This record gives sequence, C-alpha cells and structure tokens, in this order.
Amino acid sequence: MKNIIYLFVFAPLFMFSQVGINTTTPQETLDVEGTLRVSNTTSCMPNKISGTNGDGVLTDIYVGANLQLTGNVLSATAGGGGGSAYYLVGTVLVPDGPPGEELHDYDMGVNTINANRVVFRLVGRTANYKITGISGGTDGRHIVLFNVSTSNLTLVAESTDSLPQNRMITLANNVATSGQGTAELVYDGALQRWILIGFRD
Repeated sequence: MKNIIYLFVFAPLFMFSQVGINTTTPQETLDVEGTLRVSNTTSCMPNKISGTNGDGVLTDIYVGANLQLTGNVLSATAGGGGGSAYYLVGTVLVPDGPPGEELHDYDMGVNTINANRVVFRLVGRTANYKITGISGGTDGRHIVLFNVSTSNLTLVAESTDSLPQNRMITLANNVATSGQGTAELVYDGALQRWILIGFRD
C-alpha cells in the first residue's frame, strides 16, 4: 500500500515536467539542443507547415497569399511576368451597427486565418460604415475589398483613430463606394501603410 501511495504523490511531477536532450535547462515541453531527425513518418496529408522562430521554438507557419498546400505539395497559385493570376476569395462578416460606424484597426485575418486570401467579400452591413485602418499588413501584401452590401463603405485616409501601421494612404481624401464597390490595396513595409492602388464604386 505504501508504494501505491508514493506513486500517486509523484505522478503529477512527471506529467507536467519538461524534458531536455543535451540540455539541463529545458525551456519547452521537449527541448532538443542539437540536430533532430524524424523517421518512420506516416503517409497522412498535412494541412499546414512548421518552422522555427528566432529562439529555435518549433511553430506553425501560415501558408500565405499565392501559395497553396495540397497533397503534400506546396505550390504557387498566382503567376508573374504577365501570366494570369488566381486570387483566392474569402468572406468576412462585418459586424452590423449604426450608420457611419467606424471600424478601427480592423482585423480581417489578412496575415492569419485569411493569409491565403486576396479578395475579401465584406458582407453583413445594413448601414453605411467606415474603415480607418486594417491590421496585419506585411510588406507586399495585396488585398481587394469587395463591399457586397448596398451600404456605402468609406476608407478613411491616414486616420489617427487607427494605429500608424494600420492606416491607409489613398493619395486623396476619404474614398467611398456608392453601394457595392471594390478597393485594391498593397501594404508598403517601408512606409508602414496600406496604399490604395485601385478603387471602383
């Protein structure tokens, strides 16, 4: 009976411990100092890829715009040099609200859950609305906003209501759709701004 009691007392210590290989101070659940080899992997199809950050921690990598992971093959989905481009489309449910509502630092998942999308169908609004900034911009990120609603969408230029890195440069004043319309933007990493390069109302 005494042995059984000891087992239950010490079992939690092993369940929540960290294991180090070639290190006496593991920083993660499993911390390997040195090279890593994995053999006898299964043939199941992955739906994401992994890599290490600057600290060597293994983490998921989002498959970004113009890339697609299908059947263990990572492929480009958009051509360059005059070739035709294939743009993946995503739908974003915009929260409904009062007329003229402003959405600050708006998160559409452009660098996370919608990292492989280029065209964003904005749905759900029943009243006119404004976007003062879009979060998640990375250098060269290309997005097209398609306001599906008949309610006007206004993009506010250089709005101080959003963080500097989420603001938009329109090369004009605010721009607004007349009901449905599209706005094409590219993120400039040097300026830390979204640049409006195309607009149709």
